[in-house]
Amino acid sequence: LKASLSDVTLPENDDYYFLRWLRAVKFDSCKAEQRLRKHVEARKELGADTILTDWKPPEVLVKYFPTGFFGEDRDGHPVYYDNLGNLDFKGVHRSCTRHDVTKLKVMHAELSLAKAREFSEKKGRKIETITSVLDLENLSFQRHYYWPGINLFNELADMFQYHYPELINHVLIIKAPRIFPAAFNIVKRFIDENTKSKLVVLGANWKEEILQYISPDQLPQAYGGTRCEPDPMCTNFITVGGDIPPEYYMTNLTETSKEDMESVVVSRGSSYEREFTVELPETVIRWEFITSDHDISFGWYQKSGTKRRRFLPMTEMSEVVPMKRKNSHIIPESGSLLCSTAGIYVMKFDNSYSWTRSKEVFYSVKLLPPDTELSMPQMATEEDGTGEEEEFYECGDGGPEDRTVHNGDLRPHEGDPRPDDDPRPDDDPRPDEGDPRPDEGDLRPDEGGQSTT
Repeated sequence: LKASLSDVTLPENDDYYFLRWLRAVKFDSCKAEQRLRKHVEARKELGADTILTDWKPPEVLVKYFPTGFFGEDRDGHPVYYDNLGNLDFKGVHRSCTRHDVTKLKVMHAELSLAKAREFSEKKGRKIETITSVLDLENLSFQRHYYWPGINLFNELADMFQYHYPELINHVLIIKAPRIFPAAFNIVKRFIDENTKSKLVVLGANWKEEILQYISPDQLPQAYGGTRCEPDPMCTNFITVGGDIPPEYYMTNLTETSKEDMESVVVSRGSSYEREFTVELPETVIRWEFITSDHDISFGWYQKSGTKRRRFLPMTEMSEVVPMKRKNSHIIPESGSLLCSTAGIYVMKFDNSYSWTRSKEVFYSVKLLPPDTELSMPQMATEEDGTGEEEEFYECGDGGPEDRTVHNGDLRPHEGDPRPDDDPRPDDDPRPDEGDPRPDEGDLRPDEGGQSTT
């Protein structure tokens, strides 16, 4: 494995480092090489090599992301505290970007490796892993059943397992509430079997049980130990978390104000389409939209031929940006599409799955000819339909034609059985019976898709 990677610069180069990656793939050297090469590229993109010295997290994450290192376990491993029950999922999602949270978790992973190296030098023996205390006090469906946050948690868990394998010694789960089994069912498919084997759920006597793993002189008073620096939670080292004040919420999320956008109300059980004529190949379509209160499904199609024909069936169009439900009432959506061919492109907002709610959409679209200088990290293409968050440019008109399409019987999409007379209030956090995708606050991907913010 070492020889096959002689052309790349790795963060570490001893046998322990390579063994860690080999254990993660059951000693399949080809898989280990592939993963290490991807890891090296990811490190470059995220600046992992210098993240501990060159990157400063946003203030809101420093003050309210409930984690921290304190002490060591009985085997000499650094201990990382994660007070997940005090994490304000909605507040984090509304006050910083996914990129910020991802970089924070990369920083924590790099700090874990640095702590392991520090402890190795101090103890004169190799320390490769950390022990984590996962505090689930205050975990509840009302507070944490929030799909954008759950999606982000799952993505970060997947990233951590892929890029930082074999870094966990034990995960000690304490104060698990009654909903823990149901909550774990939501996320367990994103946790690999090796990590699951390291989970230890402590019972009602967790303060006594935790002493089997961490001695009292290495444990904060709040967790049954003797340390108080400067308080029982040792908040000089561990961030408590809690609700993020609204003043941290991102308000200037768009360069285009609602007043400068076009608007349309997409009625319940209907959809809205607007056409744009692309005259030159390699034109880029850029868009941005916001909804007032709830989510909406969004995508792009290309018509066959160049003639405008009203009410062309969707079956005669090619889907170039897959339809996905977007939480654009929380974070504005923006994206771009590189059009490899000229033709008529159709933007669609679909609200046919909602029986009870109309959606007001504010949107802007710009057509950029091939010679326009672009400033975006990644553009969506007709082949993959994916893209990154980006800045928006002023609205342009490519010769639109729009229409609203109503479902006469108001039948929802399959799997969304909420009737018009549903007695539950709009803010009821429970999903519809048989529908795991509530009408608002859902960024889960469609089958086979991947959500973006």
